[in-house]
Amino acid sequence: MLKRLAQGASLDEVLHTLVEVAEESRPGLIASVLLLDTESGRLRNGASRQLPQFYCDAVDGVMPGPQVGSCGTAVYTGKRVIVEDISTNPLWEQTKEVALKASLRACWSEPIVGTGGEVLGTFAMYYREPRAPDASDINFVASSANLAALAIQRLRYQQEVEHERAVLKAIVLGTPDALLLANLDREITHTSAGACRMFGYEEHELVGKLTSILYADQADFEHQGQERFCPDRASKWQPSEITWRRKSGETFPGEIIGAVVRDDDGSPIGTMGMIRDVSERKAAEAKLTESQNRLVQAERLAAMGQMVSAIAHESRNALQRIQVSVEMLRYELKEGTEARSDLERISRAEQDLVHLHDELRSFAGPIRLSLSTGSLADAWREAWSNLHVSRGDHESVLTEIVDDVELTFQFDAFRMQQVFRNLFENSLAACEGPTRILITARQAMISGEPALQISVRDNGPGIQPELVDRVFEAFHTTKAKGTGLGMAIAKRFVTAHRGSIEVVYPTQTGAEFLITLLTKTE
Repeated sequence: MLKRLAQGASLDEVLHTLVEVAEESRPGLIASVLLLDTESGRLRNGASRQLPQFYCDAVDGVMPGPQVGSCGTAVYTGKRVIVEDISTNPLWEQTKEVALKASLRACWSEPIVGTGGEVLGTFAMYYREPRAPDASDINFVASSANLAALAIQRLRYQQEVEHERAVLKAIVLGTPDALLLANLDREITHTSAGACRMFGYEEHELVGKLTSILYADQADFEHQGQERFCPDRASKWQPSEITWRRKSGETFPGEIIGAVVRDDDGSPIGTMGMIRDVSERKAAEAKLTESQNRLVQAERLAAMGQMVSAIAHESRNALQRIQVSVEMLRYELKEGTEARSDLERISRAEQDLVHLHDELRSFAGPIRLSLSTGSLADAWREAWSNLHVSRGDHESVLTEIVDDVELTFQFDAFRMQQVFRNLFENSLAACEGPTRILITARQAMISGEPALQISVRDNGPGIQPELVDRVFEAFHTTKAKGTGLGMAIAKRFVTAHRGSIEVVYPTQTGAEFLITLLTKTE
C-alpha cells in the first residue's frame, strides 16, 4: 500500500488495495472503508469488494450517531465498536434488516483518526457468522485503520501541495514586475526576467552591483535602506513610489514593495524587493489624486505580501504533518522489511523537501556548507536512487565510467546530491524515449590545485544554442512545471564548493554538463 502511495495512486486505488490485502490476509473477512464527508457530516463509501451493492447504497450517506450501527457509532464516539452479533445488538436495531439481508452477522469497526485527532472515517471487518475478535483481530483492525489514515492524509496533503505550487508558480513566473534579491549589503544576487526587461540590463550586468544602480535619486536609495531594508527595523510591506532609472538613462515612476528576509530564527539573511512600473497607470489615472492611487495600490500589494507569507507557513505545516506520520509508522513497521525500507525512503524525501524549503527561504543569503569526507559517487548514486519513484515506468539507465579516479574528498553531501538530482530530472524530462545518462570522471589541475571534473551527459535532444546562456538563469525554465530555480541553485551549490558548472558544446546530440570541483580543503 505504501508503494501504491509512492507511485502516485489515487485514494480510491489505495483504499481498494487495503481492502483486497485485508480480505486475502483474513479468511472469511469482508472489509469496508467509509469516509467522513466533512462538509455534510455524512459517511460515504470509500472501498469494498464483497459487500452487495444494495447494502453499499443503504450505508452511503448515513449520518453518524450514538446508535447507528458499528461504523456510525465509531465515527460519533471516536472509539472502536465491536458487535459480535448484529441480530441482537441494540446498535443495529434500526439497520439490522438490511445487514441480515446481506448475510452479515458480525461487524467490528475502527475509527480512522488523523494525526490531529480528527475522525476521517472507519475501517470495518464484517463476518457472515456471529464472531468475537481476539487480540490478533484487534491489532489487525487498528493497523488497517492507521494505514487508511496515512493514505487519506498523504493524498490530501498532495492536493494541498499542488495547489500551493500552482499559486507560487503564478507569483514567480506570471508577474511582469521586477523581482530582485540582494544580500544585507544590498548587492544584487538574483534578478527575475521581468527586472531585466524593465531596466534594460542583462542579468550579469546587475548581479554583484549595488541596487543604487537602479535608483534615479540616491537619496531614495539611502531612505529605502533606512526605512525598508534595515535589519534592525520591522518589515514594511506597504509600497513606496519613487523614480527609477533604466540602463538607457530614461527614468520612470515605480512602486516598490519589499523587506528584509529572515531565517526561521529571525536572523536577517538578505533583502527582497518587487518593483512595478506604474507609468501607464499614472497616465491613465492622471485625473485621480495621488493619495487615492496609493490607497488602491497599497491594499492590493499588501494582500499579495500576506498571501506569500501564508503559503510559506502552510508549506512548513504540511511537511511537519508528514514527519509526524512517518514517526508513527516507525512504531508499526519492523526494521528490515520492504515496507520499512519504503518508509525510510519517504522520510528521506520529506527531509529533502524540508532542506529545499529552507533553501528557497534563504535564497538571498549566503550558503553555509556542511562539509564531510565522502565519495562523490555516493552522492550521485543516492540522487539517482531517490528518483526511483518519479522515474516510474520510464526506461532509464545511469552508466558510470570512473575507474582509477579518486572520488573521496570533503564536500556537502546533501547539496551535491541536489546538483545531480537537478541534472537527472532535466534529462528524464527532456528524453521522450529510453533515457541514457553517462557519468565520467577524471582528475585535473586547476590553477595548480588538484580537482575533479565530472561530465554528466544524456541522449536527449540537447539544448538550443540560443538557450545555452540562460540555462543557469534564475526563474528561467523550458519545462511545463517548475519555477526555473533548479539549475540556478545547482550553480550556487557548485560555486560554494569553489567549483564551476558549465554546458559543454555542442549540445545537439544530447545535453552535457561539466562540473569542476577543487578537492583540496582550504
